Amino acid sequence: MFLCQGFRKYLPEHLNDLKKENFSLKLRIYFLEERMQQKYEASREDVYKRNIELKVEVESLKRELQDKKQDLDKTWADVENLNSRNEAELRRQFEERQQETEHVYELLENKIQILQEESRLAKNEAARMAALVEAEKECNLELSEKLKGITKDREDAPGDQVKHNQYTEALAERDK
Repeated sequence: MFLCQGFRKYLPEHLNDLKKENFSLKLRIYFLEERMQQKYEASREDVYKRNIELKVEVESLKRELQDKKQDLDKTWADVENLNSRNEAELRRQFEERQQETEHVYELLENKIQILQEESRLAKNEAARMAALVEAEKECNLELSEKLKGITKDREDAPGDQVKHNQYTEALAERDK
């Protein structure tokens, strides 16, 4: 019983201590909760502000991306246009060169035909001249034979020596 009596005396004290401790813990919890609420509210406002800032930044970046995409599309179109122009210019230059080549080819073909015609005419003229030379040669041979015959006959007759010189001069002039 002694133990029970000491326990009874100790129990209200202990209960009182526990009540005080409980109260101080409740008070501490209250202040911590209040402090957390304040931090949460401050943090919450910061979160809202940060969220708004991020949304604004996202929209700004979207707009910037859209602008960059439009610039890229415009640049691509310009490059395509430039390529088309370059291709057209190259095609035009190629066609000009091809026309020039064809023109030079035609001129050369005409020149070849003219030269072939001139060659044919020159051959014909050479053949004609050769025929004339041959005819002249035969004529000269005949005249030479006649002259020899006449000179032989004239050697026998001295008065005809003058005529022989005239024939020789006539032949010489004809050969010129």
